[in-house]
Order: sequence, then structure tokens, then C-alpha cells
Amino acid sequence: MIHINRAIIPNLFTIGNLLCGFLALRYIAEGRYVPAAWLIVLGAALDNMDGRIARLMGRDSAFGIEFDSLADVCTFGVVPAFMLYHSLLSSAWGATLAFVFLLGGAFRLARYNVMSHEGRKSDYFTGLPIPAAAIALSQFIVFTEHSWETAHAAQLGVMVTMFLTVLMVSRVEYDSMPSFRSGGLWDRCKQVFFIGAVALIVYPTTSKDFFFPLVLAYLVTGVGRAVAGMFSDEAPQHA
Repeated sequence: MIHINRAIIPNLFTIGNLLCGFLALRYIAEGRYVPAAWLIVLGAALDNMDGRIARLMGRDSAFGIEFDSLADVCTFGVVPAFMLYHSLLSSAWGATLAFVFLLGGAFRLARYNVMSHEGRKSDYFTGLPIPAAAIALSQFIVFTEHSWETAHAAQLGVMVTMFLTVLMVSRVEYDSMPSFRSGGLWDRCKQVFFIGAVALIVYPTTSKDFFFPLVLAYLVTGVGRAVAGMFSDEAPQHA
């Protein structure tokens, strides 16, 4: 009887994530940004599943963390950076900006690895996760190409890229995927938002119109929490 090491199962999802990034590069080179953007989303889903499955099986390892990060820097760093350069900013200056996004994502992954090795756990992500940044950037490109055509797409792309890069390297806290086991009011709100977002994204006639705005709403939640935290910290000092 052939014995299969169960530790390889989470790594299969990581391989799938890496494959999504590789295939997305091919679509981008052909100018087909929609399927490339969807491959980034699929890669993010596989990335989320590999960690959950590893923890569920008790197979969370240092090798798995490092392998996952190498796949992530490709699918969520190199791929959206190349998409930005290929679609909106095909110049030396555009390549520099695309690299800045990649560098911010690599920094974010390195910090996450350090926190994982130190065993630090939190209910929030510290800094915008690189999969969310990759989805936001790729969906912005799809949004400006198919739903909101504007002559200022390149200029807006610069702003969006810098905004996402700053959020990745920042200490702004972001919610993780909602737990459907919790019954708190805020958790219920997150569950409703998540289900509604998935419904709008999956439905073909609304996905191109609503995907980026919904991701933008998620980005704003972290910034809003950070601003509210600044005021709440100042209140005791003036009391």
C-alpha cells in the first residue's frame, strides 16, 4: 500500500497558487487582462486554503511558510506589477513604479514571515495583505478598461499603486476573512458584506462593475480604523 505524506497536501494548494501566477503572466503578455485578474483571485483563494488546511491538519511548518511566500511574491507581486506596466505604464518610469509595488509586497511578506516564526497571532492583519493588494490593482486595471473608461487611467493607476504600496508596508490593521461561527454584530456585518460581495463578483454581468469598488470599500475600512484609533488615542491625553 502506497503511503502518502499528508504534509504535501497544503503544498499542493501552494503549487496551484504559483501555477495561477505563471498562467496569468501569459495572459498579460497577450493583453488579456480579465482572465489574468481572475487567476490572481483564484491564486488568492488557494493561498487562503493552504494555510487553513495546514493548520487544520497540524502540518503548519517553516518550509510551508517559506514556500508559500515564494509563490505569493510571484502571483501577488510580480504578476500585478507586470500587469500595471504592460497595460497602463509602459515606460521606464512605469517599470520603476511597478517595481516599487513589488518591493512593498516583498517587504510585507517578509514581515509576515517574521511574525509567523515568532508565533505572534492576531485577529487582524498588520498592513494590507499582498493578495488583497494584488486583487485591488488588477481589478482597477480591469475596471478602467471595461467599466469606467477614462483618459486619466494612467495617472489614477499611479495613485492607486502608491496607495496600495503604503498600505502594505504600514501598520494599518485589516480584518481577516469573517468567521461564520461568530454571532457578534460586527461579525454579522462582515458576513453579510462578504456574502454580498461574493454574489456580485461571481455573477458575470456585475463582476466587472462591482469588483473594484468592493475591494476599495475593504481598503477604506482599514484606513478608517486607523484614523479612528488616532483620535481615540488622543482623547485620554486631553482628558
